[in-house]
Amino acid sequence: MAHGRERLWTEIALIAACGLLIGLPVLLLNGFPLLFDDSPGYFEPAFNLLHPHAPPAWLRPPEPAAGVPFSDNVFFLRPFPYAVFLLPFAGDWGIWLIPAAQGVLAALVIRRALDAAGLALRPPAFAGVILALALLTSLAVHAGHVMPDVFTGLLILAAGATVLGWAERGWPGRLWDGALLAFLTAVHLSHVAILAGLIVVLGGVALVRRRDVAAVALGLGAPLALASVVLMAANLALAGRAVLSESSPVFLLARLIGDGPARAYLAEACPERGYLLCGRLDDLGRAAPGYPVSDYFLWHRQGARHAFGDTPRFLAEASEIVRETVRTRPLDVLGHVVANGARQFVRAGLDPTLNAPVKPWTRQFVSRFGAPVYEAFLGSRQFRQALPLDALNAVQAAVLGVAGAALVGLGLARGRRFGRRLGGRVRGLLGVMLLGLVLNAGFAGGLSAVHDRYQNRVVWLLPLAAMAVGIAVARRPDAAPALTPAARCAESG
Repeated sequence: MAHGRERLWTEIALIAACGLLIGLPVLLLNGFPLLFDDSPGYFEPAFNLLHPHAPPAWLRPPEPAAGVPFSDNVFFLRPFPYAVFLLPFAGDWGIWLIPAAQGVLAALVIRRALDAAGLALRPPAFAGVILALALLTSLAVHAGHVMPDVFTGLLILAAGATVLGWAERGWPGRLWDGALLAFLTAVHLSHVAILAGLIVVLGGVALVRRRDVAAVALGLGAPLALASVVLMAANLALAGRAVLSESSPVFLLARLIGDGPARAYLAEACPERGYLLCGRLDDLGRAAPGYPVSDYFLWHRQGARHAFGDTPRFLAEASEIVRETVRTRPLDVLGHVVANGARQFVRAGLDPTLNAPVKPWTRQFVSRFGAPVYEAFLGSRQFRQALPLDALNAVQAAVLGVAGAALVGLGLARGRRFGRRLGGRVRGLLGVMLLGLVLNAGFAGGLSAVHDRYQNRVVWLLPLAAMAVGIAVARRPDAAPALTPAARCAESG
């Protein structure tokens, strides 16, 4: 028993240390956690719950919205679970701990995924894998963001680990995996679609092979159902509607307007139907610097959403326009989805707005923290628009090129023997990671908008895949294998 406790504490210390390896690079580079325009939208509800009367130190208010006010549902645009995750860090110094906390979760999921694939590593080797990911890929950058983007890649890995390791896990372990997967799914709406896509493909494979059906149905299906119920219950309580998201029709409409099919539908339908948008047909295709057509519709002060607000009528009409556009122009819509998804698959990089002037609402929110935190934010590279984005993107591009070439080269050189050497579990993990990359591009770029940051949140899976292959190939058949989770449990008694 003493030996088992020692191994447990060693594992906890390893995950904590690796979490710091992932979380520290951004803090050292920037001097502060990275903030995106959406960060206050996620963080402020948590902060307000603990500090409802904390006044801002910087008093310039955000510019007032034009037209009809937006929804008073604080989670209209963003699911609430990430705000719950941020609650422990909503103090004066808690914000500094967010990168480390997200790094710890990343290290835990990566460890679990490698274990489930039969690639359990000794602590020094695992720390080496984490260090390489932290210094050479986008993992540390997204872990350092006050955003749920880092959880997209973790969702894909956790899904793969759940299916691959299902047979050797007891019910306590399965329940833990399911709870973690449900949380990772609920923090972002695109994750619901990605997990659903994984279930469809992996479930089809399981049915054909007549194995792992329960793993997919229970291990993945139950967390998806739980996440969906939680999100719908929150919207029912806050807005009186049991939907995954009140804002989804507006985002889908923006995509269809940006691509063109919805504009074509409105041009035909408006003579007979009195949609609010019928009075704006001439400017629905408008764009501006930094605002492609779909983003102009959603976010620009002169866009349609700012003109009409999130009123019940506008939301109902958005749903109807989306439905009728898809019904009357299915091939046109599908063609744009596929084309946008393909474009998104090959586009990955840090968001250039990280070096843009910080938005007033972001500065005002951070000024509600204590003075030392606010001063550190003002001194950060991001606030000074001095982040080395070009250098970071260049390093990432080189690493992705090397990782992709290594995977292709090994596959071509060794052929079927290469696949046999990897083993079924490693091939399974590689397949899930590749499928996740495709699904993320398809759902983020195909249904929302094509932005480099969307695929950038998962491209670190490619170098991890290359390292997993290297580990599998390097292990000699006669070498003593690293301990699997089951073996570790047996040794610990």
